Amino acid sequence: MLKKVPLFAEFSDDDLVAVSALMQARRYAKHAVLVYEGDPGDALFVVISGNVAVTRVSNDGKETILSILKEGDFFGEMGVLDASPRSATIKALRDADVAILARKEFLELLGRNPAMCLSLVGALSSRLRATNQAIQANAYQDIRTRLASLLINLERNFGEKVDGGTRLTLRLTNQEMANMIGTTRETVNRMLNKFWDERLIDMRTANIVVVDHARLQTMLG
Repeated sequence: MLKKVPLFAEFSDDDLVAVSALMQARRYAKHAVLVYEGDPGDALFVVISGNVAVTRVSNDGKETILSILKEGDFFGEMGVLDASPRSATIKALRDADVAILARKEFLELLGRNPAMCLSLVGALSSRLRATNQAIQANAYQDIRTRLASLLINLERNFGEKVDGGTRLTLRLTNQEMANMIGTTRETVNRMLNKFWDERLIDMRTANIVVVDHARLQTMLG
């Protein structure tokens, strides 16, 4: 599994065996909290299976889903690097298996592996870019455009080709989608039905199928 993690892409098989020996495996049930915002940054987490959501709660109690991580993604590296408290809460969207690498061992690995440092810098840069894009989108785009952007991102990260389009393998509730684009569950439900009427998506099964990627893309400008 570690071979699929970009952070360890340059490691030899022997190195990967050594890394895996330092990790602890843990399973979390659906909706379980892996870490809370404010917890000590004492470990790196790698998602082995399932999906987890990176969330934050505003002062008025509103939850925002910042991103969704899948198999091979990792989190917790910032707290490990600077010993700062966790900046977000991580929840399991469905049953998830993770591998946990303690801070001391992670920092020792970084010190011995320049390629791992470069991979980490690249991953952090990509996340910062994605966060900036999301902030800009939520600031200047209307709800219809935000939802189209979300569907395209889900298609890119969780899509599989089927007859008639691309099936989203990740099933999100309307509330979870609303938490990702800064609106209400009712608005998402209404907009999804409108997209269905316009034959942009198909919702006849439990998983949304993106039918017309090109038209969704045109909404983004």
